[in-house]
Amino acid sequence: MLTKVAAIAALLTTASHLPGTKASPAGLETLIVGGGPSLEYNQAAIESNVRYLDRILPSETPRQILFASGDPQAKTVLCEDDKNRQYYRLPEIRHIDGPSVLTEVKSKLASLSQSAAAKPATPVLLYFTGHGSGDADSEYANNKFDLWSQNELTVRQLGESLETFPAKTPITLVMVECFSGAFGNLIFEDGVPDAPLSDHKICGFFACVPQRMAAGCTPLINEADYRDFTGYFFAALSGKDRMGRPITGADFDHDGKVEMDEAYAYALIHDDSIDTPVCTSDVFLRRFVNVPEASCFEPPYSQVLSWATRPQRAALSALSASLGQEGEEQAKHAYAEFRTAQWDSDDPHVVHLIRFVRLYKTIVLAHALTNGSDADLKSRYRDLVALEHRNPLN
Repeated sequence: MLTKVAAIAALLTTASHLPGTKASPAGLETLIVGGGPSLEYNQAAIESNVRYLDRILPSETPRQILFASGDPQAKTVLCEDDKNRQYYRLPEIRHIDGPSVLTEVKSKLASLSQSAAAKPATPVLLYFTGHGSGDADSEYANNKFDLWSQNELTVRQLGESLETFPAKTPITLVMVECFSGAFGNLIFEDGVPDAPLSDHKICGFFACVPQRMAAGCTPLINEADYRDFTGYFFAALSGKDRMGRPITGADFDHDGKVEMDEAYAYALIHDDSIDTPVCTSDVFLRRFVNVPEASCFEPPYSQVLSWATRPQRAALSALSASLGQEGEEQAKHAYAEFRTAQWDSDDPHVVHLIRFVRLYKTIVLAHALTNGSDADLKSRYRDLVALEHRNPLN
């Protein structure tokens, strides 16, 4: 049964075309990094995410998979059955190319960079699933992806690796660990948030804002019950969920295809978890468009809705309905409530409130940029939006 938030979105779209997974998109190269930092944190849901992406990638797409210890014969996957009994089992991944440790991640990225030097237009997809740690000392700007054997990959370490790629190589990041939103800083040189924009063609989608935790690390083995950003985002892109069931309703612009910005909006609407998704265009606008935060919620709701893209319009309408908001000043009321909400709450109302307030601000900032006078900044933003409006799977 559709939730109220999903039902509103369904009124704003038609059934989407189901993207195929037969033809390889211009030789897409993929690196999948999955696993926890240790046995007790290497839960079944993380392994499921790796298997899901591996399965929906076009069959001929080259891919490298780093998972946990890297040993397919070691029982490293933590599972829990319906009687709350925990146990470890072997990974059920078709092939594993090595452990998810820092040296291997850097090595695989260097290999991808070398390959890209010969064919710089070939797109690259980097997917990380596991656990993350927040870095309060950097005000959550340099958070970490927790690698196997207590290794870690920081935003800046990943940024340094990405700077070695040709500037023309389209790089898409999807990261679903806790505190993953900080990796949106990779649009800046070396991942430093106050550095100049990188000349590289990087875009990304992340499960949560830099200061919050994300869903998707349960040891429970019933995959039909999983609720996380990976499941909704890639279901929209591929047309099939992790159980192989068809998914429709994400083609918000009615062009017969589902692009990443539409998959992102689909996740904002449907992701029934604690996730508070972030994309790189959000990060761009908050860095370069100087509008006082409170002023972002002054424009009336109908006006902001008219400024939104079709995917944003669907998401904003659905989130408004889920919050029970009405009227032209609803954003003011939502923002006032947002300011007093417990930031780390897992209450669904607070989660939807965060999503609504962030999306409203993004739309207002984008409108301000579009009507501004900085032609170069507008051009850079259009380029980033175009990167987000692709589907790496076809």
